[in-house]
Amino acid sequence: MPKKASNRAQARFTRAPLAAAILLMTPALPVLAQEIEEVLVTAQKRSENMQDVPISIQTLNTKTIEQLNINDFADFAKMLPAVSTSPSLAGVGFTNIYFRGVTTGGDGQATLSQPSVGQYLDEMPITTVQGNLDIHMYDIARVEALAGPQGTLYGASSQAGTIRVITNKPDPGEFSASYTLEGNQVDGDDMGYSGEGYVNIPLSDKAAVRIVGWKRKDAGYIDNVLRSRTYPGDQSTEADDITVNNSKFAKDNYNTVDTEGGRASLRVDLNDDWTVTGTLIAQQQSAEGNFGEDLSGFGGSEGDKQVSHIQEEFVDDNFYQAGLTIEGQVGMFDVVYSGSYLNRNLNSSFDYSDYSYFYDVAYTSGYFAALHVKEGAFPGDTADRIWPGARYGNNDNYDRKTHEIRISSPQDNRVRGMIGAFFMDSLHNFEQKWKVDGLSSTMEMNYLEGTNANFNDIVYLNNMDREDTDKAVFGQLAFDITDDLEFKVGARYFKPETTIDGFFGFGLGFNRARVPGSRPSDVNEPGDPANGGDGAFVPWGQAFSGNGEWRCPSQADYGDTPCKNVDKGIKESDNIFMANLSYKVSDDAMVYATWSEGYRPGGINRNPFAGEYVSDFLTNWELGWKTQWFDNSVQFNGAVFFEEWEDFQVGFQGANGITQNVNGPTAEILGTEMDVLWAATENLMIISSWAYYDSEIQDDYCPNCQGTLDINGDGDVGDAGESANWADAGEQLPLTAKFKGNLTARYTMPVGDFEGHLQATLAYQGKRNSSLDIRDMELYYPEFKENLFVDLTAGLEKESYAVEVFIKNVTNEDTPLAITSQCAPTTCGEQIYGIPARPRTIGLKFTQNF
Repeated sequence: MPKKASNRAQARFTRAPLAAAILLMTPALPVLAQEIEEVLVTAQKRSENMQDVPISIQTLNTKTIEQLNINDFADFAKMLPAVSTSPSLAGVGFTNIYFRGVTTGGDGQATLSQPSVGQYLDEMPITTVQGNLDIHMYDIARVEALAGPQGTLYGASSQAGTIRVITNKPDPGEFSASYTLEGNQVDGDDMGYSGEGYVNIPLSDKAAVRIVGWKRKDAGYIDNVLRSRTYPGDQSTEADDITVNNSKFAKDNYNTVDTEGGRASLRVDLNDDWTVTGTLIAQQQSAEGNFGEDLSGFGGSEGDKQVSHIQEEFVDDNFYQAGLTIEGQVGMFDVVYSGSYLNRNLNSSFDYSDYSYFYDVAYTSGYFAALHVKEGAFPGDTADRIWPGARYGNNDNYDRKTHEIRISSPQDNRVRGMIGAFFMDSLHNFEQKWKVDGLSSTMEMNYLEGTNANFNDIVYLNNMDREDTDKAVFGQLAFDITDDLEFKVGARYFKPETTIDGFFGFGLGFNRARVPGSRPSDVNEPGDPANGGDGAFVPWGQAFSGNGEWRCPSQADYGDTPCKNVDKGIKESDNIFMANLSYKVSDDAMVYATWSEGYRPGGINRNPFAGEYVSDFLTNWELGWKTQWFDNSVQFNGAVFFEEWEDFQVGFQGANGITQNVNGPTAEILGTEMDVLWAATENLMIISSWAYYDSEIQDDYCPNCQGTLDINGDGDVGDAGESANWADAGEQLPLTAKFKGNLTARYTMPVGDFEGHLQATLAYQGKRNSSLDIRDMELYYPEFKENLFVDLTAGLEKESYAVEVFIKNVTNEDTPLAITSQCAPTTCGEQIYGIPARPRTIGLKFTQNF
């Protein structure tokens, strides 16, 4: 137990094993006929029985994935209690993933922290900064959720845990094929469908190819309802108010997703010692509309799944990844090489009109109303205004190469080890535009260049190249102290580097140094450095040429940017370690104790006045058990743990709305995770898993303020003596419930010549804080309410045919899963959006196997 741990945390940690012991002493059940199948996992980068792996791991195998009708990440995340998510308004491409409550809720920005959870497709990393790849879940061997720091084996983005999606591999042994067709109706209205299939073709007794394909349409359930909004005029010019509506984009079932993709893999056994497997996967997701519902009343009443947006909204997320794995033996040593190349292109556009509206309301003297003056008219010289519909566009391109090689000694040796090396080079080019169509040239980014149409209508621009590299060596050594007692240690030495260069900033007109109530000057004035204007990166005045014209302060014509005003980087190197002691109590029971560390690399802030942020580290102390009872008809696994998250990285909106990252204080998390499989009878299987987390911030925290807060916005920082802290010591970390659990019961029985089944699944998640910032939480949404999802399934199967009817979200649970707005809560807090789960979905599915 660390010295920093509070007395209360120590007391909680002491009581947790007692609760586990009480569960283990439950009276014996009668011997049952059905046995639980063995599950092989590769969590420790070798194939093992899950019951022999001394870490907290939850799995979903092929059969479970099919039985639970799991199609995407959201479906399987709710069945993994250790995992929590923060979905986005985009619907696809931007979801963030967390393990064991290790989150501050400020992730997902292109220039900010790397994820704290690593994702793998087979041996290939698929983790990206702004959101996970949402791979369609078909022909999947299993999902492995490895809770707790996995940094020694999996590196930087496995600080809090790792999710591994393992595909079914080509099998030279026999031909097989299958297809599944599904039709469904969402919310009693819009229709969706999917078609998916695979074929496994042996090419010889040493080679095979496996080809998988899928096409899916997810029906919509958010309505973009027809409404009007009035924007206030510019008081300095006595401009009239302007009223607009969303007739161009108003429609029912506004948010739909089309997904199509495929996967091909080739396996060749070169000889008895060497095997080569190549894999190529490609997927395209196109989402239309917005996946949030208006909770404010502007676009509808709470829970009615409505918005009222006046700009086109879409996401196109396309990626492909090629991977190569070589497995073999050199003498007595096993050798594994894996390499991959990932290319991902993500283009999107979102309505940003709330931003304009609320700033127009706050500053009707020219700040934002001036943005709405027609092209060719200088603000203040005309009251002729344009349609004030702002929009925000995102263009992201990822290129990443990874290489890893591992050498292992024979696993039946009393002393055995593994050593490996890892290299990753990830390039992320991103262009983010805040645009107002028809914007006056005096306000737009084009004013910096004058003739470059690329910058037309742009109020604010991020256009940067980010490169993350990671070089690491790692190793693991295991020693059998006795036949039943194993001691294992691991270490990783890593050298990450992050560089970012490019441009960020506002258009010249917005940067002019003026205050509310004043009119923009007719002469060029230096941009406000705090706004990310050009003056931020050069001594005052150097941005001007001799004739007074604006010039870029640094490298001009840098790619497709006005200039280069960001050129930063950070290099680090460090070590992390783990130690594990496991004891085989019997053939059916194992207990273990683990101490492990995980990390995330540091990075830079684009704001010139904000410094770097450094790596944050997560240290884990864990006691766990893996047990089987009653002739393997009951399986009970679990763990209790204490985690210390030091110098945690957190993102927030700093000066002038520029998002930045800083290192915060320490947080502590005490928790337990358990799962039970019970073959209650030969026909009834019951599966349940649950988790409890109690997190605390150890010190008062405020990243950019001191003393007291100006609550009323009147310049009096002593209002009611309010603390300026984001969070006081003892506050809970956001977005993760204290309790999350699920229960599935499946009953099979003969129905004439068929085998029938009935299945019910319940997934529960408790209350959660919506933000780390307690003031934002009050403005936004004090806390997420608990939610309970109920899914029902019934089906018939005969020989190679199966038909099934299902109902997902039977009770139509609509408690928001995430909360957001288009600008800072202090400005846009009146207009918030909740992201609900997919409403009640009724479907029919047919499968044929060959």
